[in-house]
Amino acid sequence: MNSVKKHTLLLIDDKPANLIALKSILESPDREIICCNSGNEGLQILLKEKISLILVDVQMPEMDGYEFVEITKQHPNTANIPTLFVTAISNEEKYINKAYELGAIDFLFKPLNIEITRNKVESFLKIWDYDQELKRLNEKLVAKNGELEQFANIIAHDLKTPLNNIKSLVEFIEEEHLLDLKEEATDLFEMVKSSAMTMSKLIDDLLYYSKNVENNEGKESINILSEVNAVLKLINPGNNIQITKENLNHTIRFQSVAFKQIIQNLLSNAIKYNDKEMTEIRISYNDALQQIAVTDNGPGIPESQAEKIFQMFYTLGQSSRGDSGTGIGLNLVRKLAERNDAKVSINSQFKRGSEFILSALESA
Repeated sequence: MNSVKKHTLLLIDDKPANLIALKSILESPDREIICCNSGNEGLQILLKEKISLILVDVQMPEMDGYEFVEITKQHPNTANIPTLFVTAISNEEKYINKAYELGAIDFLFKPLNIEITRNKVESFLKIWDYDQELKRLNEKLVAKNGELEQFANIIAHDLKTPLNNIKSLVEFIEEEHLLDLKEEATDLFEMVKSSAMTMSKLIDDLLYYSKNVENNEGKESINILSEVNAVLKLINPGNNIQITKENLNHTIRFQSVAFKQIIQNLLSNAIKYNDKEMTEIRISYNDALQQIAVTDNGPGIPESQAEKIFQMFYTLGQSSRGDSGTGIGLNLVRKLAERNDAKVSINSQFKRGSEFILSALESA
């Protein structure tokens, strides 16, 4: 049974005897070794074969080793193939510098030391393997990102379709029953349309964010009070929910969409899991500590679960209103904060409910 060839080596030397000697040193069951007598012949082979390592003689007629390497480094398909110069000329600094400037990775000096030759070739083949593995992983990552982007587009479409239907239905009802509607009902219909449009815009923003924002890019100066008010307009808390804003008229550097999403998730959780007749929530900014606190008068979170709640798909079970979370919200909150060089944590010492802290904020 023939062994599978893992690497293909290209040896270039104008003297056949040198090629025979070098090939005998490097032969291995998992290697294919191709020999040729000129740089031009070597270039032809590179067009047809996938080469892992090139060993080229420096002194050759017509095209020497330097010229050969200069040509290979200019072509994207061959530029990254590791190349070793094999030479009998002096190892003076000017020759070595010229080779490195051209893109060679090392030298083998004649007469060849068998052990050094084998070890160097083995080392550079390992580097080639690592490089190929990184390329494969990168290709997988690009493919996965493409799938995620497609998934995000599908989700955005599926979310916006019912929103557009709601808007159309409300407009239809208004047109058909305009004279029958009382002033209060007209105002409610306007609120429904406004909320649907705001939600549609948020979906567009989140889709843009997921496709275009990585790490901490896209930070801008935002006013905390304006961003919080935009979120409150979106979630439209009911009469049994009291939200207090303290010292929020300050400017920080943060991704606007990410900040709104963080605040919306924290407020939604505070409302959903509250067990009191009147839900009380306070949003405050401490400019000295550069942190935002979102506190509520709900049942609180057991200290043993203070860190677990940020894990993906971890939930506290059903809320007092019978809702159950997906376990994604707080994990997303932490990820969005980290993308902005900030931190999200829970103050486990807060005993009158829950207190979430968004800290390490950058003032503008």
